[in-house]
Amino acid sequence: MFLVQNLDAKHSLLVNELYQAKVLNEEETVMICSELTSFKQNTKLLWILRSKTKDEFEMFLDLLDKTGQQRVRSRITGRQRMFIAFIRL
Repeated sequence: MFLVQNLDAKHSLLVNELYQAKVLNEEETVMICSELTSFKQNTKLLWILRSKTKDEFEMFLDLLDKTGQQRVRSRITGRQRMFIAFIRL
């Protein structure tokens, strides 16, 4: 729940950065950006990240830093094993 409430998928340009890094494709980017609330955008992004590779997930973590979301990254990496298990469900 922390991620859904604290992640800034759109306004931080995280989604654009993930698209530029080819972690997200055009369709995924549009799906996320078309959501009307931050909660729904974050939920959609996290759902999509579940299907990504370990390298793509690492890029997501790096881009959290780049987009000013170090607190979110710290929270994830502090519990990285649990989060990776969630993503792989």
